[in-house]
Amino acid sequence: MSLIRSLIVFCALGLVVLSCFDPPTYSPVPEIEFRSLKFKEIGDVSEPDSIILSLNFKDGDGDIGLDASNFADQNIPYNNKYYFRFPNGTLLNYKAKRTNPNYDTLPAFVKPYNCTNWEIFTEDKIVKDTLYFQLNPDHYNIFIDFLVKNPDGSFKEFNWREEFAYPNCGIPFDGRFPVLSKDLNQPGPLEGTIRYGMVSTGFKLLFSIKTLKLRIKIQDRALNKSNEIESPEFTLQSIK
Repeated sequence: MSLIRSLIVFCALGLVVLSCFDPPTYSPVPEIEFRSLKFKEIGDVSEPDSIILSLNFKDGDGDIGLDASNFADQNIPYNNKYYFRFPNGTLLNYKAKRTNPNYDTLPAFVKPYNCTNWEIFTEDKIVKDTLYFQLNPDHYNIFIDFLVKNPDGSFKEFNWREEFAYPNCGIPFDGRFPVLSKDLNQPGPLEGTIRYGMVSTGFKLLFSIKTLKLRIKIQDRALNKSNEIESPEFTLQSIK
């Protein structure tokens, strides 16, 4: 199943600096609270719909956000993947898993290929190599889980990475919002609202009239994770 999935981020920032009053004191660990959800239906099956989440946040030192145009924000500790090298510098590939007992604990690799731990390189549609990697969760600074209600009233996470077979690999709606402070070199308290948009052609197809919740947390540049919150229960129709 091929689904269009992308992210739209809107940030409304309230910078608390008052000349006549002491600024508020917040923890350097960010804090969030749920504000609202909105489903925007395009009405055309070929065009993606969107779910827009709004959060209130507070952070004591304002080190929130990652800059996609900043080279440093694409590298450790914010890089997307970790690759592994042999002592001679070559990358760890699937041949090593099959032939070297030192690597037999790596995740299984069977066709059809997967997107979780093995990266496939092709030339003229012929597989030339398959490299092992591990995803870095610190690549993102906002984490979104979709929870689907079961008939017994419990909720189960919808795992975007595991629901679809290669090559139509799903990816979660974890993502990045931009730097919110005017000057990261001068830390100070920040509070405001983050509006985070999630776009997909598959929302109605997958969830239709199902009851959902979102589980959310954010992370600052020092890798401090916020409190984890859940949205109220909703259906797509109820938040239109």
